[in-house]
Amino acid sequence: MSKCPRCFQHLPSGESAFEACDGDQSIDERSTRYRGHEVLMGKVLHYPTASPPVEQLHADLGPSFIEVCPICHYRLPSQWRAGNATCIAMSGARETGKTVYIAVLIKQLARLLEKHGREIAPATEATEINFRTVYEEKFLEARGMMGSTMTAAAGDAYQHDPLVFSIGIWHGVREFLVIRDVAGEDLQNGADRQQNTTPEAWSYFAHADAVVFLFDPLAVEEIRDHLRDVVVLGVENTHLPREALRTVMRLMAPSPPDIKLAVVLSKFDSLQVLSKVKDSAWGRIMSNAGAAFNRDPGQMLTTYNEEDGLLLHYEVQSLLQKLDAGPVLCNLQDPQTGRQFYGRFFAVSALGEAPSSNRFDPMGFAPFRCMDPIRWIMAERQIL
Repeated sequence: MSKCPRCFQHLPSGESAFEACDGDQSIDERSTRYRGHEVLMGKVLHYPTASPPVEQLHADLGPSFIEVCPICHYRLPSQWRAGNATCIAMSGARETGKTVYIAVLIKQLARLLEKHGREIAPATEATEINFRTVYEEKFLEARGMMGSTMTAAAGDAYQHDPLVFSIGIWHGVREFLVIRDVAGEDLQNGADRQQNTTPEAWSYFAHADAVVFLFDPLAVEEIRDHLRDVVVLGVENTHLPREALRTVMRLMAPSPPDIKLAVVLSKFDSLQVLSKVKDSAWGRIMSNAGAAFNRDPGQMLTTYNEEDGLLLHYEVQSLLQKLDAGPVLCNLQDPQTGRQFYGRFFAVSALGEAPSSNRFDPMGFAPFRCMDPIRWIMAERQIL
């Protein structure tokens, strides 16, 4: 049973909905609640079956129509119900590099799929346009750094439309990868308290297959204090990741116990430079050639290595504990409810080193372990 790419809920097997593509449009209340701003749609009718007769659809809706999600009225890609979607919420505080990470991730994923004899392709027109204009042209082609993700309260925010990619046929079923990019500003302000959005607009967190939470380790005050004398910190970042993670946990509260939470140290190159600090405890830790956080099996492996993943998980958790990152980040436990999330730690660097000014090295970039979170999420389905 496939999921809706916007609300992330399973499409009901005994219900469907279709929208008329011709004729007058009006504000659709259901789509508006789930999108967070007013949405104009044609007439939408619900049917007590997943496959109503085409003749009936023509009679009710006219010559052209499109299937929409019965729950949130999102326009579904063609033949969507016949496939399977892995739905991921990409979250994090501001300036953690989510958008850059997504751009690099999709390119890395394309290379990995080629080794499996498959290819990645946008499954919706919005995905094709947004990925090309927001991710490829501004970053991969112009080699410039990208601004912060627009807040969800902005009606024209590009992330209102999920990124939906087809990743080929696996075990006889067409698989899709769906990513929703969440503005860090919304999480820090408390997404569930945004004045211009609705609870439905954030409910997809509780229905995701996984939530990926990125944070810049140098944004944690205690970590900055530990490293202040051994690494150049730059301008202090006041966008605290722990507050954003607490908001994410609140949004995930109604989720089933098997939802995955991937906590990812982004910009990990900022910590790897500590290996150059000679005669120091941090220099010895970060220069350990045998550590998983110092190697990247990446494209060499055709399947996810669970042993390597667990080793990295415990190493990163130990780093966070040594850096006094706090119980929320170290233990992945909701301090309000006591819920222990099914989580794993990762360390990634989308560029390989910090960019100079607002542009990255003209010679290119060297992604580090960027595929790990996605491969862990999809491993149970024997994908990637």
